[in-house]
Amino acid sequence: MSYELARRGFLGLGAALAGAGLLAACAGRTAPEAARASSVPRPGGTITYLNEKLIDGYQQQSTGSWHVAQVWNQMVERLFYYDAGGRFRPHLATGFTQNDARTEFGLTIRQGVTFSNGERLDAAAVAANLNLLGRGDKGRGIPRAAYFPTSYAEAVAVGEYEVRVRLTAPFGDFIQKLGAWTTVGILAPATIEAGLDTQSDLGTIHGTGPFVVESWVPGKEVVLRRREDYAWPRGDASHDGPAYLERVTVQQVVEPSLRSGSLLSGQVDLIHYVQPTEEPFVTDGYRLIAPTFFGSVWGLQLRLTAPHLDDIRVRRALTHGIDRRDILATNYPSGAWTEAKSTFNEIVPGTLDLRDRFAYDPALAERLLDEAGWTGRDRDGYRTKNGAQLSFLIYPSVFITTSEADLQLIAQQWRRIGVRLRIEGTDFSNYSTVTAQPDVPLYENHWLAGSQTEMWRWWHSSQANQFKTPGAELDALLDTLIQAESEQARIEASKAVQEYVIDHAFYIPVHEFRQTWGAADRLRDLHVDGLGLISFYDAWLDT
Repeated sequence: MSYELARRGFLGLGAALAGAGLLAACAGRTAPEAARASSVPRPGGTITYLNEKLIDGYQQQSTGSWHVAQVWNQMVERLFYYDAGGRFRPHLATGFTQNDARTEFGLTIRQGVTFSNGERLDAAAVAANLNLLGRGDKGRGIPRAAYFPTSYAEAVAVGEYEVRVRLTAPFGDFIQKLGAWTTVGILAPATIEAGLDTQSDLGTIHGTGPFVVESWVPGKEVVLRRREDYAWPRGDASHDGPAYLERVTVQQVVEPSLRSGSLLSGQVDLIHYVQPTEEPFVTDGYRLIAPTFFGSVWGLQLRLTAPHLDDIRVRRALTHGIDRRDILATNYPSGAWTEAKSTFNEIVPGTLDLRDRFAYDPALAERLLDEAGWTGRDRDGYRTKNGAQLSFLIYPSVFITTSEADLQLIAQQWRRIGVRLRIEGTDFSNYSTVTAQPDVPLYENHWLAGSQTEMWRWWHSSQANQFKTPGAELDALLDTLIQAESEQARIEASKAVQEYVIDHAFYIPVHEFRQTWGAADRLRDLHVDGLGLISFYDAWLDT
């Protein structure tokens, strides 16, 4: 079946996802502000953007963090994308075909596009990108893209602007994976053919995006410069031609109060990760940008290989021992954040409302722990059994700034039922290694989900396997999910997975997750897409 997709129209396709939320929080506009906002965009100007983290190496498949994505999204574009309304749209591709078995796919490539080094975007360039993404290159130390199925076989150019992709096993929403995250962007052939060191050097990355790197200091600053010959914006853009802003200077500032203080004092124009407790500062002259987007909720994944968590009664007690309303009221006073309903936020089609299955019920939690034999108490009030304390370790996420405050509240709530939560910090470079150990009992989840099959990537035993020992039953449900040949079949399969992991207390949903920015009022027309990625292409300065 063939699909030709209108860039500026909605995607009328059964596989499309729809219904994402729009901006959820912004300052009210006064009449003068509304008048200023209607003025004509003007080119030129430089803005300073404070990011919480900048890294040292930018090899695409290895850089899947929110911090990196907000920079990468300005330079590198994808074949498809999700707009702010949650609709799946084409960009560097113009259409696709797929067979009934979902093992063969065809792509038509947009003409007239060039990379920042002058190379042309064509079928050969796209095929080379897909093969590196799908297979990696062990000889060069380049990993495969986690968003691609392990059944990926090959992509070949079958015409100047036509690509054929083959999988060895069905994967129902492979096309959606081509727009799932920034780590599936299309790079120039010279970049693709380069070694790991060159691919990690941000200054040598060549994409098709509206900005290029003018300079960068690893871990400190990236200066992006407008690309003057850019002429192929996405369908959700409001203008054509080059970006309005001449430069964007991105700087690393780890401390949240320093970021917000710099914005409020007028030193910078934009900051990432406004702390929820600081959201009320958004008044005259500033805007809070806090969109919902396709994705998971913030929650805890339980490792069944860790001590004490092989007992479902203990896992269920932990689930019912979390007071989500208290967390929202204490840590998120703006009211823009909401309770989790399931493993995904409600924007993702097929998300169930399973709150009654993991609701706060401390009495039930106490009873479950008694039944599991944790009836003793040590001098600190924590439960014991056979001389062991009922204690669990977690490392707060280094990728978001709200993690530790939430975990501290959960620690207080679990203490009331006799459970100890130990919160230990680690740095950015070691986080992924230390949290992957099977004996680390809890691991946070706050990842986006471009489609329901992200659960397969998170939990299947052949993939990230975050539960460590989920077993054949869950694998079978996840196999059904990825093999679904229609959107409706995929939705129904996703419901079965959601119910399984929550009923078995493998996963504890807490609250929805948002990306947040604080912006000076003079910085107009910032856009955030359906994956929580900001774009500076339409942005301009109203002086």
